[in-house]
Amino acid sequence: MSEVNEKKVLQVKRGTNFRPSSSLANSTKMKILLEKGDTKEQIMMAEAMLANKMVSAIETVIYSCQKVQKSDDEVATAVIEVVGGFGVCTQWTAVYRVLVDFCGWDSDIAKFSKRMNRLLKNVRMCHKCTYQSIQKPLAQNSILRKNFQEWKEYRVPIGDRVFARQMIIAKKLLKRLSISV
Repeated sequence: MSEVNEKKVLQVKRGTNFRPSSSLANSTKMKILLEKGDTKEQIMMAEAMLANKMVSAIETVIYSCQKVQKSDDEVATAVIEVVGGFGVCTQWTAVYRVLVDFCGWDSDIAKFSKRMNRLLKNVRMCHKCTYQSIQKPLAQNSILRKNFQEWKEYRVPIGDRVFARQMIIAKKLLKRLSISV
């Protein structure tokens, strides 16, 4: 057997504070897993680690989510029901995540908010969908940038009310859209 085949493989998920030691790097073949939502800085760091042979590979994680075709009317009806339960405007992030991951909506936040506002133009709401209402939570909490499949496995830190509120809205919207996960 070659030396490479005898080494263990360690996959390092982005967002962890993992720093490989030289002894671990010598005994373990390591990969970095890049996910949708990783920043340019994280990608550049991964590429630098690969160039310096600190890791053996970079892989992109692709999640297979059930893609569902929903009409604008179906989406509007479901969103209107869910928006009534918003406590804060930043809960639009959960709506964004569900529609991008499961219904194929554009992940560009500006395009998403324009489309949503066009869809709900005749609906009076306390919390309007804006670029900032989606971007702020995404910038502050890295799990919210990740695919909904990652949300299900996330261990919520004690006292984190933000993620819990997002998850409640996401689950309600998935139920209203009849999407099972």
